[in-house]
Amino acid sequence: MRLAQLLEDFIADIGWKDQLEIIEDEGISRLAVRLSVGNRSFRLLLEGYEKQQWLVLCLYPPFTVTASKFVDACMLFNFINNSYSYSGNISVADDGTICYKQIVDLDDTGAEIALIYNMLHAAVNMYERNADEIEDVAANEARYEDVRKDIERKTDQSGITDNDV
Repeated sequence: MRLAQLLEDFIADIGWKDQLEIIEDEGISRLAVRLSVGNRSFRLLLEGYEKQQWLVLCLYPPFTVTASKFVDACMLFNFINNSYSYSGNISVADDGTICYKQIVDLDDTGAEIALIYNMLHAAVNMYERNADEIEDVAANEARYEDVRKDIERKTDQSGITDNDV
């Protein structure tokens, strides 16, 4: 299993002691770990799908979207997905679970562990830049419109434009 070996190589390279779960009859290899981003503990899921030749990264924050904030959160996630050049997307499931997900199709291509590091860096970077705002909208009283204005103001002050990201 090519993707299982890629994930094993990544685990060894990064120095983690976690074990890769292999679901042979489905052709899935899976690594589930806790990852610290800022001062928060996130759930990281890396999966290799041998039949489809997909490498999937999911990074889940330690908070969810409350039912009353679902629309605001969706609007914020659309803003983040459309405003920045992250290689994955952030979304929310019907149960309020937030996930940054990236899927790479490796069909007929080679892959090195650097690809996983790049995927992980993009996911961590998205949360490092936006976790406070995401939590404010998803689980607290902040409204999408106010948070978006704050993000745009910070972006304007830093000199970063949509074209630079």
